[in-house]
Amino acid sequence: MSLELPISDPHHWADELAERFAAAGIVVFAHRGPMEHAQLEHLLTVAEEHSLMARVGVSARKRLFNVLVEGLENVRHHTPQDLMETAFAMLVFEGAGYRLFFGNAAPQVTVALLSQRVSILNDMDEADLREHHLKLLANEGRTERGGAGLGLLTMARKSTGPIVTHAFPRDNETAFVALELALTAA
Repeated sequence: MSLELPISDPHHWADELAERFAAAGIVVFAHRGPMEHAQLEHLLTVAEEHSLMARVGVSARKRLFNVLVEGLENVRHHTPQDLMETAFAMLVFEGAGYRLFFGNAAPQVTVALLSQRVSILNDMDEADLREHHLKLLANEGRTERGGAGLGLLTMARKSTGPIVTHAFPRDNETAFVALELALTAA
């Protein structure tokens, strides 16, 4: 099952990235534009239907949904209001697993900070990630929107291999950023 959601802007910043990775498998979904709760729920339903049809194992399906929820919620909650049209999410099935992409435009300082956090998480092994997770859970500095890095940490723990950060300048103040994650279907 493949779903391409309507695209309001035919020249979205993530099109080139999406085309490059869509060629590697089956596009389960591609979303461009504001990420409202209804779209998030719909994308999860599409992913669930595909994972059942592809006979993805229960543990891999759970990991997929953990990563999808975190990634989609991050896009939904952390895309600046004036940049909502830049939001992007895509799920590609590659036979042996899935490749996930989440992105949006953000202030350049935020993109740099996110890239640095991803680099730190990529350097951690599973024991370090688990310990860091426990420390973040004990941190009382979280806000209603999150902000402690738990979503990013969950994505690092549940994905297979490192998270890849794609960043592209937008203007003098903002940049586009996309996170690429892989999950094995076994």
